[in-house]
Amino acid sequence: MSMYEIQQVLKAPKGQFNGFGKYAYRSCEDIVEAVKPVLAEYKYWLNMSDEVVGVGNRVYVKATCSVLSEKGVIAVATGLCKGSGNKERYG
Repeated sequence: MSMYEIQQVLKAPKGQFNGFGKYAYRSCEDIVEAVKPVLAEYKYWLNMSDEVVGVGNRVYVKATCSVLSEKGVIAVATGLCKGSGNKERYG
């Protein structure tokens, strides 16, 4: 199964609600719980990790998500989220 096919089969409803902005959204946990059975059917699994990294004088959380099979890596996605700018909070 390709990543395209996984994305076509995957249904992750927006199970969370932001009361301040008045909108529905799906959390990381919602997506992970929805994708687990799809991946298991094809003997794929998910590996997620994060780390705090410094880029210049800024602090970011770097999140990495990989889909793997017995044959190796199928796909990898990485994202950065900027911290508050107060490095002491992350120390």
